[in-house]
Amino acid sequence: MRFELVKRDERKAFFASIAYLAGMLTSVVFGLYPMVLPARNPVYSLTVASAKAADYGLKVGLVWWTVGILLAAGYFIYIYRSLRGKVVVAKDQTHP
Repeated sequence: MRFELVKRDERKAFFASIAYLAGMLTSVVFGLYPMVLPARNPVYSLTVASAKAADYGLKVGLVWWTVGILLAAGYFIYIYRSLRGKVVVAKDQTHP
């Protein structure tokens, strides 16, 4: 990232910082894997298996998440298409 900032290429520096953060988070996940929240006594640790919801709840959540994302994407597409173009302001308008 610093190398790209010296070259004044902000876009490459931004993507380099994203890659760094993603790599750091991924290494933490792989380092802790079966544990989500480790405790001093391993019996009380929160694991992936003990933290997940019931299968029925996960299926219902997936369906509602899919519906919600499609609605949100459709709304943004509609708004951006209906409001596209430049705003034209007449020069002879008086401001209060």
